[in-house]
Amino acid sequence: MFFSKAPETANVPTASTFMRRRKAIGTMTGLAVAAAVASAAVPAAAQSQAPHAASTGHAAHHHYLSPLQVTSAYYASYNGDLAAGFDRYISKDLVLHGFNGPERREDWIKGDLDIKAGLTGFKMTVLDQIVEGDKVVTRWSFGGRHTGTIFGIPASGREVQLSGISIDRVIHGQSVEHWSEGNFGVFLDELRGETPPGTVHPSTN
Repeated sequence: MFFSKAPETANVPTASTFMRRRKAIGTMTGLAVAAAVASAAVPAAAQSQAPHAASTGHAAHHHYLSPLQVTSAYYASYNGDLAAGFDRYISKDLVLHGFNGPERREDWIKGDLDIKAGLTGFKMTVLDQIVEGDKVVTRWSFGGRHTGTIFGIPASGREVQLSGISIDRVIHGQSVEHWSEGNFGVFLDELRGETPPGTVHPSTN
C-alpha cells in the first residue's frame, strides 16, 4: 500500500482564494438572513389570518335561526314538505305536551301527516305569533275537504277546520318543548259528520 503527500505549497491559500471564500460566505449569510426573515414573516401572516378564519368558522358553527324564524319556517312547512320541516325544526329530544297531555314526538308528526293526506286543498294559516324570550306563541288554523281516511274516519267530503294555539320553546335553532291547545274534539266531530261543518271559525282579528 502506498501513501502519497501533496506538495506543501498546495495547502497555502492565495489572495484569490480568500476573495472567493469571502464572496461565498457573504452570499450564504445573505441567503440565511433572507430565509430567517421569510420564516419569521410567514408565521406572522398565518397567525394574523388564522384567528379570522377560526372566528369565522366559530361564528358560522354557532349561528342559529331566531325562535321566531324557526317557528315561522316550521309552520310554513305544513304547506310544503311537512316531514322535512318537522325533522329540521323539531328536536329529537322534544318534550311534548299535546292536546291530551304528554305525547310522543313520532305520534305528533304521524298524526299531522295523516290529517294533511286526508284533506284535499289543505292549507295552514298562521294568524298570530308572539315572542317572549326563547318561547313563541302561535295561533294557527288549517283545513280542507275531507277526502281521505283520517284517524280511521272515512272520507265525508265535508269542509273541515282545526284551529289552536301552540307554544314552542326554541333552543339552538329547534323547538325543544311544545304545548298545544285546540278544538280537536270539534274537528273529529266534523270529520264524522256529528257536528255541522264550520261550527268553529278562528278569528282573524
